[in-house]
Amino acid sequence: MTGKRVLVTGGAGFIGSHIVEALDSAGWQAEALDNLSTGSEANLPPGIRVNVVDIRSRADVVGLFAENAWEAVVHCAAQTSVERSMKSPELDREVNVLGTRFLLEAAQMAGVSRFVFMSSGGAIYGDSTRPAQEESLPSPRSYYGIHKYVAEEFVRASGISFAILRPSNVYGLRQRADTEGGVVAIFRECLRKGGPLVIHGDGNQVRDFIHVSDVVGAVITALETSSDVIWNVAGGEATSINDLATAMSSEMGLPLDVRYAERRRGDVNVSLLNPRTLLATGRWGPAAGLREGLREMLEAREASVTAR
Repeated sequence: MTGKRVLVTGGAGFIGSHIVEALDSAGWQAEALDNLSTGSEANLPPGIRVNVVDIRSRADVVGLFAENAWEAVVHCAAQTSVERSMKSPELDREVNVLGTRFLLEAAQMAGVSRFVFMSSGGAIYGDSTRPAQEESLPSPRSYYGIHKYVAEEFVRASGISFAILRPSNVYGLRQRADTEGGVVAIFRECLRKGGPLVIHGDGNQVRDFIHVSDVVGAVITALETSSDVIWNVAGGEATSINDLATAMSSEMGLPLDVRYAERRRGDVNVSLLNPRTLLATGRWGPAAGLREGLREMLEAREASVTAR
């Protein structure tokens, strides 16, 4: 695939921008599609083309593909907040189901040969006291998880060669600390500002955190694979939210002040994934440990701030 044209949807966002950057560095002709509602062109290397399109518009998506010849699509554009999906399920469906369907339809007509879909591990499997495997029965507890699973089925039925990636809780540089952001980004900003960390629930909820660089590695492996695959992308390391707060406070050298609030609708108690299928390829992993990944994220952020 090196040297071929690849479109990354959500390419100006958190995960998407890292994928575009890595593909560009590796010699792909990478472009981004983004409506810039949460993403920013500042996240991308100079010279990267950004197609400003909302995937909820079938006409705009089909028209864009009719004018271009991409060999592959990496679909990251999404409404990613579980909490927002519970408050606005129709918005979540429009973006995560209809948007995916429109992209697949356009990709089929344009002759795209590979479609990599960024799904969700924790949201689709629901509570998993034992690390979920790809064959585990989906049990989503939020509209976000339901719609991501429906979108997966559209991908499988499309007839395009595909890879479905189910990442665990992704964190890293450029992740937003607002309603679209993950807990690591939120905690980082709260610690920096000296405010309390608000934990919804008792903090004993268990998550499997994975650095964005490992997700990027899985995407590249998926692009270089010809068979249809579904892969969990995770580190396999169980970490409670309380332990995450303690680890981040320690790595940042800042005092820890925790406040507990009501648990949010749609949240699962235990989310653990088994990445053995992806590891078995011999071309990915093992993923970075949480402490290592947090250190890399914090060092990268300091370097970017110093460079401004």
